Amino acid sequence: MTSDASIGRHNNKIVKMTPVVDTPAGPILGSIDAETGVHRFQGIPYAQPPIGELRWQPPQPVPSKVAPFHAFDFGMPAAQNPSTLFVVRGPNGELPESEDCLYLNIFAPPVSKHSNKKLPVMLWIHGGSFYMGSGCQEIYNGCHLAASGRAIVVTINYRLGALGFLRLQDISEVPSSGNEGLLDQIAALKWIRTNIAAFGGDVDNITLFGESAGAMSIAALLAAPACRGLFRRAIVQSGHPRAIHSRDKANCLAEAFIEHLEKISGKQNPLQADTKSILNAQQAVLADTRMEQYWGQLPFKPVLDGELISLEPMQVLRDGNSANVSLLLGSNLEEWNLFSAIHPESFTLDSEQIRARLEWLLPRQQLDPLLDHYYTVAQSLEDNPWPEWSRVWNLLLTDMVFTLPGLRLLDAHRGQRYHYHFAQPLAAQPLLGACHAVELGYIFGTHGKESLQSLYGGETDAHTLSSVMREAWLNFAECGNPGSDWPSFADGRSHRFGNHPAARSFDPAELTSLWQHIPDEVLNRYL
Repeated sequence: MTSDASIGRHNNKIVKMTPVVDTPAGPILGSIDAETGVHRFQGIPYAQPPIGELRWQPPQPVPSKVAPFHAFDFGMPAAQNPSTLFVVRGPNGELPESEDCLYLNIFAPPVSKHSNKKLPVMLWIHGGSFYMGSGCQEIYNGCHLAASGRAIVVTINYRLGALGFLRLQDISEVPSSGNEGLLDQIAALKWIRTNIAAFGGDVDNITLFGESAGAMSIAALLAAPACRGLFRRAIVQSGHPRAIHSRDKANCLAEAFIEHLEKISGKQNPLQADTKSILNAQQAVLADTRMEQYWGQLPFKPVLDGELISLEPMQVLRDGNSANVSLLLGSNLEEWNLFSAIHPESFTLDSEQIRARLEWLLPRQQLDPLLDHYYTVAQSLEDNPWPEWSRVWNLLLTDMVFTLPGLRLLDAHRGQRYHYHFAQPLAAQPLLGACHAVELGYIFGTHGKESLQSLYGGETDAHTLSSVMREAWLNFAECGNPGSDWPSFADGRSHRFGNHPAARSFDPAELTSLWQHIPDEVLNRYL
């Protein structure tokens, strides 16, 4: 690959094109980002479209091409229903209702930036509760990370919801294991290992990083023997490591899905249903009153299928089977604010309502000491816009679902490990504070994008914080250490990002001790 470029026209727009990159998958032609100079290669198929006879099948390889592939536009996101959290659209603004979604995007520095040195590769796995989201969302623009000249960034789409995380093989003629979305991620990883050297990437230095469901996916991949040796490092952002179904729970979910599908479409066989009917049945499952106690907050998630995954991630890490993978893990100070903010009933909670919400999970003798602790913390918070017991709920759920499970995963890991805690609130959104996913704009350097100013804007030293976080992520991708000033988690310490006005301290040992009597199995039931 050379540093020369040419001018062409695509979709009636003038495009500054990169040279053709010769890869084992065939020649690929991309474009040059006008702002950063980064070479962008978008919408590259890493597997055949999972449509028709390939619906609910493992991803199949794409034959190599002879003619140059014009990688100018993003591929379609996975099929999904609209969300109140964010907008996902196809490359031409269309609704994401196509099952043809197995595409990846590469953001690579010009060769002149890295002098032909092989660069670490950072593969981003997007979040969205396993049923929404896309690697093409503007907040995940990889140009700013790649503009450093220190890494190649790859983002992917993968099958979601019922099409990616629904086990049907035990109760129907559909062969899905419930891990098709994970298999897509593995297929993308294998495509990268085969082809990324042509873009300047080091196939022996791949870092997976992801947030929420993306982070939970990474935890599952750490437990998959098929993934061993495919990546060297992992960054797990705000992800519960035990978000995984038993086969029994997965089969129970599948029965409910087919029940809803038959009511909606009149079809018992999911192979005969159209995409819209599948999405409607998926939405019905999410609205099912049995959901929380039967399947948790995330009904669609990976499955302990006995093939791809036989042991839970915590057990695999305790056994030392992923000790060669360096791990950076963390969460945000006010994760649950996001989920409470979209549910009006969260603003009028009292102590008995909280107990009623959790009594199926935690008996009173376990729950009451926790409520006492978080009530004391809630009372100490100044200028907090949430009502008092709503604060208690947000504090408790943040730690129960995100902070504590992450600490336990790190404690189980036998390899190199680091922990961060993000505490920079959103100035324009006081109710959200330092909520779930707010760190993303800083890590990708997209917090200043005009399209994201309804979320970001007004934060103190935002560019400095973004620079510091990108530096840490790039350092980790390069050598497995986020920075010389970072404490090792082996010493029980954490690195803090941001400056929350409440200035709440964070002590991993104190939090672990507070929850020590609550086993992992209980926490897993909520999610």
